[in-house]
Amino acid sequence: MNYLSQFSKDFQKTDPEIKNDIVDAIYNKIIYDNPLEDICKKVDQKQTKTCPKCKNSHYYLNGKRKGIQSYRCKKCGRYFNEFSGSTIAYIKKKDLIRMYIFQMLNGRSILECSKIIKVSIQTSFDWRHKILAGLKDHIPNNYNGIVEMETYKINFSRKGQGSKAKKIGQKGKILDPSSDKKADSIENPIGYLPVSLVAVCDRNENFELKVIKQGELNNEDLKEHYNNKLKKVKKLCVDSNILLKQYAGKKKISYYFKDKGKKVKGCNKYYHTNNIQIKYIQLETFMERFFGVSSSYLQNYLYWYIIMYQVLNNIDKSSAFIEKSLSAIQGKEFYKKCKMFV
Repeated sequence: MNYLSQFSKDFQKTDPEIKNDIVDAIYNKIIYDNPLEDICKKVDQKQTKTCPKCKNSHYYLNGKRKGIQSYRCKKCGRYFNEFSGSTIAYIKKKDLIRMYIFQMLNGRSILECSKIIKVSIQTSFDWRHKILAGLKDHIPNNYNGIVEMETYKINFSRKGQGSKAKKIGQKGKILDPSSDKKADSIENPIGYLPVSLVAVCDRNENFELKVIKQGELNNEDLKEHYNNKLKKVKKLCVDSNILLKQYAGKKKISYYFKDKGKKVKGCNKYYHTNNIQIKYIQLETFMERFFGVSSSYLQNYLYWYIIMYQVLNNIDKSSAFIEKSLSAIQGKEFYKKCKMFV
């Protein structure tokens, strides 16, 4: 059963009281009337806080600003609070996050969220991508044992870069508003090349879908992104892409490619790429609800899919998705760098 495609529908059909309990559980974990109430009461937990600049864990309490406890680092003298450097560091209307989470889980679009929450479209856009970019911190760092690896190509999309939405996300100048095309897409032929995506997973349900580049992949691209992550691989199962075979051979990884014309016998029946293929099919279903996504922000939606898959398979529908995002220490930096193909 494709649980991911049913997530928003199931949430909408749920009893209103249960809906509120789910959102309350999320909200209470990420934001409070006084976000640092527990920390202020328990001074012995101060070592859990560190200065975002020098990472020093020794600091002074430095009063409150708008109900939020402020700190001053003993080492470098920097002032900071609980949200400094995090995903929601500069969100002013934190009291609206609870409702925004509710609408996001319901599968509302950016425009619908902005109307319901009564914030600008730009704010709705920023909030969504701040939350999604923060999920980067929870992607697996390495893969073990039998690992599956495949490559895919997705047509390049410039959704949101037309004349009707040129202000959202600061998309830039439009050459001809009637054509809905950016000037650099005509001057630069690469604007029409598909996006290359690599999918990797092991047998422990750790997996990753990563946008590598626009255009054809090469061996250097795979080295840069996967050399460290594939150090403990025992067998790499690849698709028919000859590049993956060459990469595995040069890296001296034992790999297996299933020839469709040959029968599989013995232990070879455990070597396949079925798991990653199923996940990619589920991804396509998951992406249908957005009616197209700009390639510049595609990676954020891939993070969303990965985390949603983990949440649903761990039977934790209440809080893990948003909690993982907003707990990212480098959430602010992730958001700044999340836009691709600028």
